[in-house]
Amino acid sequence: MNVYQCIKDDKKFKRIADYKRAARTIYLNKACFNGLYRVNSKNEFNVPFGKKLKVNTYEGQNLGIICGYLNYNNIKILSVDFDESVRDAKKGDFIYFDPPYDSDTSIFNSYTEGGFGKDEQRRLARVFKELDKRGYYVMLSNHNTTLINKLYKDYHIHIIKAKRSINANGKKRGKVEEVIITNFENNQDI
Repeated sequence: MNVYQCIKDDKKFKRIADYKRAARTIYLNKACFNGLYRVNSKNEFNVPFGKKLKVNTYEGQNLGIICGYLNYNNIKILSVDFDESVRDAKKGDFIYFDPPYDSDTSIFNSYTEGGFGKDEQRRLARVFKELDKRGYYVMLSNHNTTLINKLYKDYHIHIIKAKRSINANGKKRGKVEEVIITNFENNQDI
């Protein structure tokens, strides 16, 4: 049984020790197409193999640095809905959202089990606005689309050109317009 089959078989995968599951996830990420992580509507990893001759899965020094940073700082990693992830935030905290991006031309939004469509974008905007009212510093990135500009029209919208290296069609790789949205000025201290 290969790594992908073991992860796909949910019952067997859940019986594997956490550290082994983490190792398999790292391997898949390093071995797959362009280091992309994506799941389908069944929450199964679905990125094609990257056709690499050699896969470097262990970078000891880097892992040690990350481990130390996470262990010696007040950092919590959650896998929950974005609304739930900010429930313990305190006034004055900085919160950054990087959701699955909106699109004016595509209906693809299946990087999560339930998808992340227009309704989820609107719900995220409501959470953003509520956090703003409660005194948080909030930042969000997204594509520069009609919906996103409408949802955040009362905030600071900064248009940037972002390089995209991941696309099945190499000719479609390049710079795209994204937005960074904040509820604070650039020169404001956070």
